[in-house]
Amino acid sequence: MIANLVAAGWLVRVAPGKYQLQPARTGLDPFPTADKFVAAGQFSKDGFIAFGSAAEYHGLTMQVFQSVFIATTKRAKIYEGPPVRIEYVHLRPDNFVGFQKSSKAPNVLVATVERTLLDVLNRPDYSGGISDIPEIFRRAAGRAKVDKILELLPTYESKSLIQRTGFMLEAFGYKLTAKQEENLQKLSQGNFAYLFNAALPGTSKHKRYSSKWRLVINADGFPSEEKAGRFHRAFWDE
Repeated sequence: MIANLVAAGWLVRVAPGKYQLQPARTGLDPFPTADKFVAAGQFSKDGFIAFGSAAEYHGLTMQVFQSVFIATTKRAKIYEGPPVRIEYVHLRPDNFVGFQKSSKAPNVLVATVERTLLDVLNRPDYSGGISDIPEIFRRAAGRAKVDKILELLPTYESKSLIQRTGFMLEAFGYKLTAKQEENLQKLSQGNFAYLFNAALPGTSKHKRYSSKWRLVINADGFPSEEKAGRFHRAFWDE
């Protein structure tokens, strides 16, 4: 029976012994392609949709990813099979936070908008690259809650991410209270960092320095010191 339903296009095999029901629709093609997020979520009960895939899911990017990125505490490999390709990203257990139920299907989890902002900034290589990050932050500005972002931030255990997050929130119009800003400065005290790892594609030879966040801005497409009003121009020899 199951084999007949798969052959007819009503079921799609997403894993050994697991199938996704194809919803009917009108038109010449009554068997639509399975939703990749639903398929990935059904196959990954111990993880959640994250990074660039979460940005795509939430409508924060125009990019359409061939793979679905799944965050998990398990050491998993890439899964390739119809109708989805899954890339697993390992997280520490204490960083396995900041996700919600998907509206697409029961038991499918997806990173919140707030977690997605931190993830794309922390790992551009899983998120479409550096050039897509400004648009993601702009699109999320009316939806993301600053207090929720700051609540998740310590679980990453990264002073540089704290600095980069403070800079990005301020640069893209997110409202930080004086207390929130003070806490970010305390948590990253004494640290100097780059906005992005210089080895990543998309970094720029033209650099600026944020004295407030002790941060080298080494990519184009981010607010200039003239716009932000708190930067000093600096140049470094490669």
